[in-house]
Amino acid sequence: MSTSNNLNNCCLNKIPPFDEHDFTMWKTKAMVVIETMDYETRNIVGKGPHVPTYQPMVNNGLFGPVKQKPETSYDDDGKKLLSLDVKARVVIGNSLPYHVYHLVKNCDLAQYMMDKLTVAYEGTVEVHVAPINNLNRRYEHFFAQQGESLTQSFNRFNCLVNDIRRMRTIKNSSQLVLKFLNSLG
Repeated sequence: MSTSNNLNNCCLNKIPPFDEHDFTMWKTKAMVVIETMDYETRNIVGKGPHVPTYQPMVNNGLFGPVKQKPETSYDDDGKKLLSLDVKARVVIGNSLPYHVYHLVKNCDLAQYMMDKLTVAYEGTVEVHVAPINNLNRRYEHFFAQQGESLTQSFNRFNCLVNDIRRMRTIKNSSQLVLKFLNSLG
């Protein structure tokens, strides 16, 4: 059996079990698995599925609002994109424990499922800003403590940097090295 067949037969489309204590890491892993299903699936979960629409016409001119096409008139691409949304909902739902699945069981789009989980476990954007500000403040005021070994200072600094990265705030390597060296002062 070839290597590609082995990869296709393993659990590529299986999101790891849901982790209530580290939702951000679970979400990152989930989005990678979702992307392996089909590259477009990541966009579907992030922005919603493409719903085929049409613009009514009267006397060779546009008339009224854009409307959703009836399912019977979807082309193959429209059907494929809607099918990817269903697959994404299935893999997300299958990774959730029963008590968490109740939060999203009525969501009719994978995007809504992920949005609801994000608000429940990370909070709204406004709530998310406070920890970022706290981490940035801790970073700016980081100094090696009296009597602390170089290894202890570095480990404490590295934990802080990892927390900052987890919140999707990026600092480049040269900034980090300079900050750490200055903290030894």
